Amino acid sequence: MEKSSDVFPVIYSFEGSPSEDGSVFLVKATAFDESVVRFAIPLDNIQHFITFLLIWAGTISADHSGSADADDCQSSGCIPIPATSIAVGQPNGNEAYIGVSVGCAELVFSLPASSLGPVGYTLMLAGTPANAVAS
Repeated sequence: MEKSSDVFPVIYSFEGSPSEDGSVFLVKATAFDESVVRFAIPLDNIQHFITFLLIWAGTISADHSGSADADDCQSSGCIPIPATSIAVGQPNGNEAYIGVSVGCAELVFSLPASSLGPVGYTLMLAGTPANAVAS
């Protein structure tokens, strides 16, 4: 339970590296007031931490209209994440899953199954060389 004496610094910058034994990821977060918060995340919990952050980002921003597109991301300084694999599935009903792996961490996103066609089409277009000739 949150107490009125709890202080939550607003973080603007992160630095990190693996521990010497590689079992945890060490994070140094810097706040606007120049205070530093240090914490460690076990390697096998990174995907859960990221999932937690993304779920809350989606929940908090649900009332905001519009969404960021790729051009907005590039101009705002987004850092691309190097995915090592992508999987798509539709277990049942009207829900589909897209799984994205980054090393040993995997995030699974759910979306309406009806959006798989446009997503697949976009991926095919992105993977087509600029000099390809339609047959």
